[in-house]
Amino acid sequence: MKPNFDNNFQRKVMVITFAEPTVIASEKDVMELRSQWMTALKSWHSPYKALVDLANLTVKADDETKVREALNRMVKFFEGLFLRKVVAFGFDFSRGHELLPFDLAETEEEARDKVGLREGIVRGAPGDFRSSIQLQNHFRQHTVELSFAGPVLLESVEQVAVLKSKLMNNLMQWHSKWNLLIDCANFEVSEAAREALANLEKPMRGFFMKEWIGYAPKGDVGQYPFKTFRARHNAVARLEAEGLFSGDSAQCKSGAPAPK
Repeated sequence: MKPNFDNNFQRKVMVITFAEPTVIASEKDVMELRSQWMTALKSWHSPYKALVDLANLTVKADDETKVREALNRMVKFFEGLFLRKVVAFGFDFSRGHELLPFDLAETEEEARDKVGLREGIVRGAPGDFRSSIQLQNHFRQHTVELSFAGPVLLESVEQVAVLKSKLMNNLMQWHSKWNLLIDCANFEVSEAAREALANLEKPMRGFFMKEWIGYAPKGDVGQYPFKTFRARHNAVARLEAEGLFSGDSAQCKSGAPAPK
């Protein structure tokens, strides 16, 4: 099961899509969905609504009563954690969607209207650039860590705009200055997109970014418009030297000295 959770903090909406055909066939499958939903919920600190795209979801259970009850318990559980409403679209009776305890809308536009989301849904299709962007907030260390779920080649202004949009959305959770720590192991930048990425620095600094640093560069370090280090602990050491990152979060057992 590979649900994709795209959090729109500005609109207070969690958009749930499925990157590939997914079947809920048992209580165990419901618990797996609940577990991944819980992981996505760690980023939230306020009431929210959920929008579910049913295009790739099927409910096909031998014991429909147990699965229906498990789904109801899941929704009630999340309602206790500030979920205000779940609206789904793409209903298909032949795929068991009547077992889902969600409000239903006939169209995607109607579903968006019900949860107050004006913009179109960003789908988590395989290889989709936006869904590959992963952001982890280290609040104690005043650092946002950017990584990618799979190999990415940044090659257009449009991709840079998507990256900026996701960073800006994530910043809704921040109330202090911050640094951007970039895992470059799956990240390459084409010559055509390098200037556009470099131009991202100014607006990010306007929103209180203090520094951006990369680590584990893939290929030529000259492709990145920010300083890179071979290993994560070296990049963290740079932030530590500025008093911007706590050593207990370096996540590296190496005793290699930090660069001077």
